[in-house]
Amino acid sequence: MRRAHSTWEPVARSVAGGVPLSAHSPAHRPTMVMLHGLEDDWQSWKPMADGFGDRFHCYAIDLPWRAGGDYAWRAGGTAAQWVEHALELVPQPVSVVVAHSMGANAVLHWLASGPTRQVDAVALLSPFYRLASAPVDWAMFDRSLADFRTIMEAGLRARLGERAERLEPEILDLMAKKALDRIGPEGFLSLFDIFISSSGIDLSSNTVPTLVVGGSADPGISGPRAEALGHEMPAAEIRLEDELTHFCHIERPRRVTELVSEFLLRHLPADPGTGRRPVPEGVRL
Repeated sequence: MRRAHSTWEPVARSVAGGVPLSAHSPAHRPTMVMLHGLEDDWQSWKPMADGFGDRFHCYAIDLPWRAGGDYAWRAGGTAAQWVEHALELVPQPVSVVVAHSMGANAVLHWLASGPTRQVDAVALLSPFYRLASAPVDWAMFDRSLADFRTIMEAGLRARLGERAERLEPEILDLMAKKALDRIGPEGFLSLFDIFISSSGIDLSSNTVPTLVVGGSADPGISGPRAEALGHEMPAAEIRLEDELTHFCHIERPRRVTELVSEFLLRHLPADPGTGRRPVPEGVRL
């Protein structure tokens, strides 16, 4: 995907000594805000932000559930309120919100918790959704804890990239165990709480075009969970692919950028001056 050229437009005109003058600047770029998942950080968005080229002004927010943080944030507000605080940091009106995992679920709660949100589109990567028919019991708790451990270990491998292949399995296991010990029960409970409440939020009145991207084998969103979310959220378009993983924005950033770009091409308003939508050139349609 090659980098697109900026569109320039006049921003000021004047006449001095009878001679017309004008100033030109690159056209306004829509603002995209990127929200990471549990025990991640803003830097994981760099590959996707680079993929969007100069078509968007990207802001990657460092959220309170970032890696290495503590969980005091749970007493300071709900996940939806922290999304609102994050968006208030951005100096321009927000056009697109892209969020991953717990950040994606926080955005689901944010969409349902207030008035009609003034954004043009939302892209949720690897959210997790509970079937309303699934009882919240100890069996669910145990399954979720096992999934949590698996996902945290997969996240470690994704961030290590090729380095993970050069490490002995015993070393990787030790690193994963230390990471899980540091996260502790509070990290899991914060995720479990937002998971069990996911099927209880009313998404039927959401009018913001929403793309859900995930892996066909991701237990948090695949199969009947994706169908249920699509049914409860008519404004959502679900795209699950076999080659995508829970950490698709790290492991397959180009493909995820393509999927998001294709969606935005259909849903973002065109620039009134150029008639073009702000997506990278070369997007496959």
